[in-house]
Amino acid sequence: MIEVALVGILCFSGLIFLWVLSVYNRLITMEQDVMTAWSNIDVVLQERYDSLSSMAQSAERFANDVEKDLFEQFAKVRMAAANAASSGNVGGVNAAEGMMAGLMPKIVAIAEDHPEVTSGELYIKVQEEIDEQNERIADRRESYNSKVRNWNIIIQQIPTNFVAMIVGKTAKEYFEAANTENPDLFKPDPEESMAKSREQKQEAELDAIEHEIAMLEAQKRLEEARRK
Repeated sequence: MIEVALVGILCFSGLIFLWVLSVYNRLITMEQDVMTAWSNIDVVLQERYDSLSSMAQSAERFANDVEKDLFEQFAKVRMAAANAASSGNVGGVNAAEGMMAGLMPKIVAIAEDHPEVTSGELYIKVQEEIDEQNERIADRRESYNSKVRNWNIIIQQIPTNFVAMIVGKTAKEYFEAANTENPDLFKPDPEESMAKSREQKQEAELDAIEHEIAMLEAQKRLEEARRK
């Protein structure tokens, strides 16, 4: 009788183990799908950040002393966005994109004060590149957010959520991409406020992004050191 009970316990434990293994493998596959979808976005984002930088550089030479701070801030935000994108920090990208959405119309306004810039072949080419990149990002964003949605649902469903909790799997952020979907992104807004409080808030958000990126890089170096 004891032997039969022991065999039953062992069989039940084996079934539980196989189920956990199956769920874990499914989670790994779904997480890899999310990472691959983000990598596809990251490639285009990096191209777009280069194009935005080219656009800013074409206008920067006409900026006065006060406006120079605008271009310095843009350079910092662009770098933070690029680093966040390459490290898979979607929240950081969302924050940086939001800040760029506020900065780019001001930069474009400076360029539009000088028709020799906006009518130039290089400037027009960059605008076309950005439009094309925005379309590609929008398409890939839909695929990425769909996979994130499936992931966030599966790790909350019972009993899969127990396995996800045990192995430390958490919800992932959606890619908002407000900066790539705004049709008025490159239209200067004459009524936009330059309030000091907003600038301070943006600086705080940027510092937070840079800090998070630094922590991720430090953790990566620590893991590499442990493997050695």
